[in-house]
Amino acid sequence: MLRALRSGEHRPSELAAECSCARETAQRAVTAFVERGWAEKVSTSDGYRLTRAGELVARSYDEFEECMDVANRFEHLLSNLRGTAEEIECETLSGTTYAQSTAENPHAPIDRFLAIVGDEPVEQFRGVTPIVSRVFNEAAGSVIGPETQVELIVDKDVLQTSATEYPESLERAKGLDGFTLYVSQEPLEFGLLLVDGHAYLGAYDEHGNLVASADSAEAGFVEWVTEAFARVRANATEWD
Repeated sequence: MLRALRSGEHRPSELAAECSCARETAQRAVTAFVERGWAEKVSTSDGYRLTRAGELVARSYDEFEECMDVANRFEHLLSNLRGTAEEIECETLSGTTYAQSTAENPHAPIDRFLAIVGDEPVEQFRGVTPIVSRVFNEAAGSVIGPETQVELIVDKDVLQTSATEYPESLERAKGLDGFTLYVSQEPLEFGLLLVDGHAYLGAYDEHGNLVASADSAEAGFVEWVTEAFARVRANATEWD
C-alpha cells in the first residue's frame, strides 16, 4: 500500500483493488498511516497521499527488501568473507555478477576469474591473493605485458611458498618495469582483482579454496574494491 501511494493519490477502494485486499483492510491500513504521519487525506477528495515521512518509510522498505535479497543470494560469499571485506554493504553487492562453487560446478568462481582476466595484455592489474595458485600465476602471466602496471599484494606465507614453488615466475615478475609486489605482515583472508576497470572479490573457505565471488564494472563496486585494495596496501610493505 505504501508503494501504491508513492505513485500518487489513492482512495481506499483503489488501494484495495491494487493490493488485492478488502476495502476495510485498506481503510484500516491507510488510517494507521495517517496516525503515524506517513499519509494524509486530500481535502478536495476522498483520496490519500504519502507525506515526506511516508516517502522515507516506503523507501526504507524498498532498501530492506533489496538487502534481504542480497543477503540470501550472496549468503555463501558473505559467510566466507573475513577481515575488512566483511564491511561490504548490500547496495555495493546488489548489481554484481555472482559465482559460487557447487557440487555440480566446483570451479565456477575460478572460471569467472579467468573470464574477467582474459588472455590479452591489459593496462593495469592490481590484485590481492591469500593463497599460492598455479591458475592465478598462469592467468596473470598471460595478460601482464611489458607495459602493464602491476601491483600485487601477498602475505608472508604466500611469498615464501611462491619463492619455493614458483621461483621463475617470481623472478620474471620482479624483472618487469611496471611490477610492484607488496607483502602484508598480517594473513590475507580474501582476494581482490582490479583489471582495466573491472573489479572482482573472492571469498575463501578455511582450507584456502575459492568458494564464491562477485564482480562488476559498475562504479560503486569498483570504488569499493579500489578502497579495499588501498587499505590492504597501506598495511603492507614493498618487496625488494
